[in-house]
Amino acid sequence: MMRIDRAIADAAPAPAAKLADTMFREHQPAILRFFRRRVRDEFTAESLTSDVFCRAVAALPRYRPLRGSALPWLYTIAAHRLCDHYRTRRPSVSLDALGSVADPGSSPDAVVELRELVRMVWSAAEQLPASQREALWLRFGEDREYPEIARRLGRSVEAVKLLVHRGAKTVRRRLQAGGDGPAAAGFPKGVGWLATGA
Repeated sequence: MMRIDRAIADAAPAPAAKLADTMFREHQPAILRFFRRRVRDEFTAESLTSDVFCRAVAALPRYRPLRGSALPWLYTIAAHRLCDHYRTRRPSVSLDALGSVADPGSSPDAVVELRELVRMVWSAAEQLPASQREALWLRFGEDREYPEIARRLGRSVEAVKLLVHRGAKTVRRRLQAGGDGPAAAGFPKGVGWLATGA
């Protein structure tokens, strides 16, 4: 677990220290996920996450809880820290050499097809029972882990896995019944969970 700078923590008044501890326990996984997706290096992601909470503790006197959660405020700090991180990194390739590199990104047609497929998937998911739909959204829409989903839904991890599995199976079956949809072409990476089950 990442450690918050002891001098800052000692200088914080007791209510602020308790607030910082609560923020860290509740929101550290979300902030770490934010960085993992953007830096692709575990050590850097953990370091940036630690830095966000150090900055949050230092900024606690200016924090105004306007919402029920500190997460939007922490995401703002994380976004600024990510910009700082990339701003300070030096390019490993000269800009002249980049002109000859082909763009490995998806073609516009592939992007449109993937967006249509995602729209079809979530449209099919709207017909699911509320509990399955919410479990699917938390797992694949928000990329949450099963224990976190179980806490949010007030269910066991096994029950959540079953909800996700049944929901994905139903969505997959509905899409395959459509005939010309993704069943014929296979499921691309963005919704690969439909091809493999949940």
